[in-house]
Amino acid sequence: MAFRHRIYLLALSSIIVCLRIQSCNAFTSSRSGHIIHKYKDRTPISKLKKHDEKTLSLTILNVKTITTTYETNLVSDNGGIIKYGSKLSRLKRRLSRIKEDTVTNHQTSTPKRYSFTYDYNELVIGYSTNQNTITAVMLIHPIGVGIGRWYYDRLLQSLKEQYDDINARVVFIAPDLLGSATACGPLVDSDTEPSTDKLPLLNITDWSDQVSHLMSEYETKSIADGHQIVNWSIVANGGCAPIALKVAADKTKETAPFKASVTNVIISSPPRLPFFIESSDQYKVHKSYRTLSGIVGKAFWWYSLRKEGKFIQKFSEQNLIQDPANLGEEWLPNCLAASTSFNGQSKYSTFAFLAGCLQDGCVDSLNTLKGSNVAIDIIRGEDKRRNSAKSVFWSRRKKKATCDEIETKKEDTIQQYVSRNGNRGNEICCCCCLYAPD
Repeated sequence: MAFRHRIYLLALSSIIVCLRIQSCNAFTSSRSGHIIHKYKDRTPISKLKKHDEKTLSLTILNVKTITTTYETNLVSDNGGIIKYGSKLSRLKRRLSRIKEDTVTNHQTSTPKRYSFTYDYNELVIGYSTNQNTITAVMLIHPIGVGIGRWYYDRLLQSLKEQYDDINARVVFIAPDLLGSATACGPLVDSDTEPSTDKLPLLNITDWSDQVSHLMSEYETKSIADGHQIVNWSIVANGGCAPIALKVAADKTKETAPFKASVTNVIISSPPRLPFFIESSDQYKVHKSYRTLSGIVGKAFWWYSLRKEGKFIQKFSEQNLIQDPANLGEEWLPNCLAASTSFNGQSKYSTFAFLAGCLQDGCVDSLNTLKGSNVAIDIIRGEDKRRNSAKSVFWSRRKKKATCDEIETKKEDTIQQYVSRNGNRGNEICCCCCLYAPD
């Protein structure tokens, strides 16, 4: 049964579309969290006004939008970054008594408790002789200006229309990641109003813990509804692949809160291999985020949204897609609605992304998954342009290689890497796309 479910998942996943996205960074920390489920009516995104906080997703037939609350401590808010940096930076802090005291006080202070209320979409398709068992697919959206769970709206619509009668019961879940769309206005400690302050620097652990706890609570909800999730598949786009890999690795180490096994991780439009195996300077990432959260970031955000999002549309057509027509009419309105709602708080997740918060390598996760039963597969489209996947904000420019150097230097791909690790590494050609593939 598990093998048949895998086959169905691969078939369904083959129509997922890829956007070219830059990449990001990671740190580790443990936290606890809980999710409270309640159903809520939603308004179509096309009817949203600026700063409307009701919904950030299209109305799709048979897709439920569920509101949840997730309480957590954030890694960087507990001194998880200040202690890192270059050798020179650490030496300066040791030599400066004042700076050393500042760092110590920061690390020993009581961390804040954040309560994020956000939405996720749920679609159940297919039929099975055993209606009590379900295969679940977690969809992790990219991070960018105005991106949220709506990124998968057309995918869910297509799945419902084309695969509703398959002989397998599958549920698709698409949440707003922390700091994106509806998940960017948390209550802090005992506050009764959503915070409008700058969010701490989010990282892989913050997002992977959110996804893991949602998976755990959804399993509890499914059992209460008379169903049991037997396995999970996680789909992530581009630079958000480290989130999916960490969730799968945590389950392999038996540290994840959910019970069902993760059988598949599917990465669409993956960055180059160095993104997965090389770590960035976390101190520089923190410094970049601090700069972006000031006047530089405000100017960038204003410029991106001016003239009804003209820059967003132009950038998307030139860099994120092969055929501009495939963006669809909903792309720009969705981006604008998500980026202007909640007083524009979603800009901080974008700033974290631009600073390089996901560019910390995935070696630990890949080593944990090595030789396991988790199959890692790749979705690629027809557009073969290289995705540089690096933070251009603080990375130094490198001299362009000559044509001869490019021909002689052939580096491995993430597909080859996971294949050697014993995690299958099949490539799924995305020929039937909702958004044009990368």
